Amino acid sequence: MGTHHGGNDGNVPPDGDRSPDPDLPELPELPPEWGEVAVPDDPSELAAEAEQIREELIREDQAGRTGGGGGAAAGTGAVEGAPSIGVPLLIMSVAVLITLVSLFAMAWSGTGSLPDQSNPGSGDGPAELPPMTLVDAAGRQVALTAQTPVVIMLVEECECGGLVSATVGAAPPGVRVAMVGHAPPAEPVGQALGDQAPLRLGDPAGLVRAELRLDPPTDTATVVLVDRDQRITLTQESATSVAQYQGDLTDLGS
Repeated sequence: MGTHHGGNDGNVPPDGDRSPDPDLPELPELPPEWGEVAVPDDPSELAAEAEQIREELIREDQAGRTGGGGGAAAGTGAVEGAPSIGVPLLIMSVAVLITLVSLFAMAWSGTGSLPDQSNPGSGDGPAELPPMTLVDAAGRQVALTAQTPVVIMLVEECECGGLVSATVGAAPPGVRVAMVGHAPPAEPVGQALGDQAPLRLGDPAGLVRAELRLDPPTDTATVVLVDRDQRITLTQESATSVAQYQGDLTDLGS
């Protein structure tokens, strides 16, 4: 069947074998653990053995892919080595949750802090009267802080002559009333004899409303009470009657 190598013990090769070429280097001895190696004379025998080995390798590879030991380990390693999206998703979820909670807290605090228009100190305006200078009907400069205690009545869009006269009549001695319009308002009618005439001041730029952080003018008056220490004790918007601020007005004289 074939020629045997490694088992000749140095004997002369049988007839028909090629004599070694003395010019070629000697081949090294095969490792003894290989045993006897047979080289078939017919190459087709090697082809058959190679095909058998290929089929065995293919079967082992298919078995490994469908759950065999080596394939399972390789598959597990591929899964473990793949990038995980769990941590980024968790971080994004926490960030979105924090943002929603912050927005909810801001909205809740905004609805809970709306100014009470009938109570002193409940709005977001200043606690004290800022320095402001307006012009009276004669063109003179009038500093509001020099008039305290004072009732400032903003009547830019309001026909409120009767309310101004009633406020002048209800004001304690020493308390001035200043009516403020876009231009110095006209003298109110209906004042009682002996009542001190109100100051009539013009504020074309809307300085008072801006400094006190008040709403734009309407067809009703806005009344601001300031004591002798220039503290704002009451801001009454949409005022239509002295009764809305009578108690605080009386306290200005004390």
